[in-house]
Amino acid sequence: MFRSFSRLCLTAIWGLGLTSASIASEKQGFTAERSDVIPPLEIFKTMADDLQPQGWITFQTLDGKQIVNFAPIMSLRCRLKEIKYSIDSKDLDKSFPIPDCDPEYPFRVEAQSIHQPYIMEFPGGTVQALAVQLTWDDGSTSKIAYYEPCRAVGAAPCAYPLGSNE
Repeated sequence: MFRSFSRLCLTAIWGLGLTSASIASEKQGFTAERSDVIPPLEIFKTMADDLQPQGWITFQTLDGKQIVNFAPIMSLRCRLKEIKYSIDSKDLDKSFPIPDCDPEYPFRVEAQSIHQPYIMEFPGGTVQALAVQLTWDDGSTSKIAYYEPCRAVGAAPCAYPLGSNE
């Protein structure tokens, strides 16, 4: 856990440095395209590895509906090409749309709302397990992660990891 926290702190510090550099260049009159603001792919892969045990997705129950939320990995979208997933199988037969990246704020995720494109709704108790694999912008893929709803899941978002494969 300490390792994950220290990586997160390093990522945040790196991001603050970029923000400071961006502000400084704007004050000096530079108006060049800021595509260099998006951190290197390795930072995103490290963050994905650190998030994987806690859940790339979450389940919750609201008003008798089962909500599957991809928000935990949406902070990685600036380097994601595709999110493959499957419900109650290991087929990875579905693909999830990646919201546009904002290079000025590469890790920002919009406020949670049931209407966000990274939230899916099912009749209560429908999804028993979900498999997820990330495809990065360089074409490489993550290991496949498997999750099931936490026992007695309620309104609090939760996912129980079933493991992963290489």
